[in-house]
Amino acid sequence: MITVITFNPSIDRLYKLDTFEIGMVQRASFVNPTAGGKGLNVAKVIKQLGENPRCLGFLGGYNGLYIKNELNKAGIVNNFTEIDGESRICLNIIDGDKNSTEILEKGPNINEKNILDFESKLDKVLENSKVLVASGSLSQGMPVDYYKRLGKICEKKGVKFILDTSGKSLEMAINENLYLIKPNIDELELLTHKKINNKEDAINASRFLLEKGVKNVCISMGKDGMIFLNKEHIYDVKIPKIEILNTVGSGDSSIAGFAYGVINDYSWEECLKLANSCGMSNALYMETGYINKKDIKTFSNEIKVSKYNLDS
Repeated sequence: MITVITFNPSIDRLYKLDTFEIGMVQRASFVNPTAGGKGLNVAKVIKQLGENPRCLGFLGGYNGLYIKNELNKAGIVNNFTEIDGESRICLNIIDGDKNSTEILEKGPNINEKNILDFESKLDKVLENSKVLVASGSLSQGMPVDYYKRLGKICEKKGVKFILDTSGKSLEMAINENLYLIKPNIDELELLTHKKINNKEDAINASRFLLEKGVKNVCISMGKDGMIFLNKEHIYDVKIPKIEILNTVGSGDSSIAGFAYGVINDYSWEECLKLANSCGMSNALYMETGYINKKDIKTFSNEIKVSKYNLDS
């Protein structure tokens, strides 16, 4: 089973406008509210791929009830820890030129009792989990090293820990036997304190993370594809050009592809094709955390993966 953690879920409201002008009354041509947050996007795509993930995290208030109901309607098993605060709402505004403007609420505060209740649920769920995915920011009030704590728990349980976050909470977790991380170029620079100007720089910086104990490092290069490293090999992924509609959730969709591939014992070449296909498919649609299996089949045949020995 794949368990997916979203500590700071949200109602994601997408607004499509012909033009977006500051200080003016705006009328949306399209509005789409969904149960969101990075981890929930991951879970939705895993479900569409054919697995049945279980979602954990924190939910509160009327917004929390809406999110829970949306997950239930989608048939996604969830066992969130209830809190007193109100779960957040996040906005994504897309104008006629396809510029995306996001407004993200901070979300509710989490106390020590909430964390203990969550850990009690997590302990039971991990007994039947092969992969744990944690995506997104920590909630307010949580210790900045909490993902490090999760890494220790997963190591004891023999669970593969895929972590998709950024900043200090990622930096503090990289020594904890992480199975896979997926930084972009900016995040890789912050993690390694190295300037990344090209793929060679990205590879050299990623070696530093492997030395710290991360098992697999995936570097998102946007339209230029992906670089993937472990202690044995480097994989260079080339992707076809597509007409992008909405990139929000594409990184989460890629993580879902990795998690699905890992639990089904795919080769890394197969995982990389699936992960990139999921990210690309999501970008073709306005709905966040949505993929089309026909796209996946098409893109998987078009994506090129080159494999090299790490020392070559």
